[in-house]
Amino acid sequence: MAIETLQNGRYRRMRLLGSGGMGEVHLMEDTRVNRQVAIKVLRAESDPYPDSDSSKDAARLFQREARAIAALEHSNILPLYDFGEEAIDGVIITYMVMPYCPDGSLVGWARQGRNNTPLTPQDVAQLIFQAAEALQYAHDHTVIHLDVKPSNFLLRSNQKNPNRPTLLLADFGIARSSTTTASSSRTIRGTPTSMAPEQWSSKPVAASDQYALAVMAYEMLTGRPPFVGSMEQLMFQHFTAPPAPPSKLNPKLSPAIDAVLLRALAKKPEERFPSISAFAAALEQAVSGASTSLTPLNLEPLRSDSGSFRATLKISQTEANTGTNRTITLPGGKRLTVTVPAGAQNGQVIHLQGLGEQLGNDGVLLLTVAVTQTENTHTSDSLSAAPTLFTAVDSGASPSDILSVVPTFEQPAVSPARVSQPSSNFSEHDLPTVASSATPPSVTNKQAQPAPPRRGGASLSRILLIIGLLVLLILAGSGLYFGMHLSGNQPTNPAALSNTQPTKTPTHAVTPTPTVTPTP
Repeated sequence: MAIETLQNGRYRRMRLLGSGGMGEVHLMEDTRVNRQVAIKVLRAESDPYPDSDSSKDAARLFQREARAIAALEHSNILPLYDFGEEAIDGVIITYMVMPYCPDGSLVGWARQGRNNTPLTPQDVAQLIFQAAEALQYAHDHTVIHLDVKPSNFLLRSNQKNPNRPTLLLADFGIARSSTTTASSSRTIRGTPTSMAPEQWSSKPVAASDQYALAVMAYEMLTGRPPFVGSMEQLMFQHFTAPPAPPSKLNPKLSPAIDAVLLRALAKKPEERFPSISAFAAALEQAVSGASTSLTPLNLEPLRSDSGSFRATLKISQTEANTGTNRTITLPGGKRLTVTVPAGAQNGQVIHLQGLGEQLGNDGVLLLTVAVTQTENTHTSDSLSAAPTLFTAVDSGASPSDILSVVPTFEQPAVSPARVSQPSSNFSEHDLPTVASSATPPSVTNKQAQPAPPRRGGASLSRILLIIGLLVLLILAGSGLYFGMHLSGNQPTNPAALSNTQPTKTPTHAVTPTPTVTPTP
């Protein structure tokens, strides 16, 4: 059924702009104010089962998109004019009224008249800055877009500078609130080319939009996204494969641009820039040749009579992996931008020559890279999950089956404090349990030993016992002497000796008593 009018003729249909999924977009005329508008329509008849869960889910997402757009008022976000429902010939039609952008989307504009030649870094940085402004505003209002890509940025032409049109962020169809993502459904939604690993795991965060925006910038600068292939291949690459530096695809790009994009494409959200606006600012600085940070250094002269110096430059493990830019302060207050390439190793020496004006004489500076181990990445954990994915792919699983494998890549959440410090409490928690379940005899014996103060009393008892034994032996010897004398020196009767032996037994029996009794 064709939609000709809405709201009793206020909106009159002109032509179809596009269709897909559960709805269509029509170009219509608002007869009240005499302007063209784009109306996005969700029709119940597009689903063969209007009361099915999928149809209800589509209606819920459509309403959520309308609420998200209505709550955001920003110059780089496509606004919402109107929202409503209407019954036409027994069919419920839900619609959104938005501005019509005749210049189309960023996809067509970037390719139009350029023969697929990448935009200049300056043009890309300016466009990314606009996109980040819109997304940062959404993040500040707890909205995560989750479908950042060129086709979702519409254009408004800029007459003064045609190469710098105004971007309008559109299509909040799968947007989520950052306050409810933890309790949201496990459904995975997004564009596979630009989805961050955590989005594949259905755990998106605001940094997921930064990852997708970095993919968009990468594609605009090089002519292709960082990862290509089937959905299964894309998912595996997003989880495990490091993207190639953009300069390998476009040699005109500087290492500084490589460093910024690769950091924004880090696998873990916490390793990216602290915000999407910080990413855009870093990209703009890298394009303009400015540094992303200022680093004071202690310069030590190599020789007292030369202008050669050495210093240590401390960087994080993430900066070593992705590369970074640093501005160092030279003697006299002058500053110098230093580019640390991606993949820098601890102890690597960067030679800077030709600094005669800044340093004098030789003008050589040797920077030794010191990588601080303050981060604990889980690369091995991600790689160990790879066979699970390949098993699903090799077995001929369908795309929907592959998506069910994604949670196997998820890792337990670890706070930064736990990441940077060894977990000593683990062993302390487990070992006593093992010990108490099977205590070795040696442990029991140690527990039964007398306390040190009791050992002094035991030694005195032994001394008294020895003295007593000596007295008894003297008395026994005297008795034996007098017995032999009275018997006329006859041989001693063995029974007489046996009668003297029992006197020793009680003496020995008393010995352990003060030593083995534990002190309460």
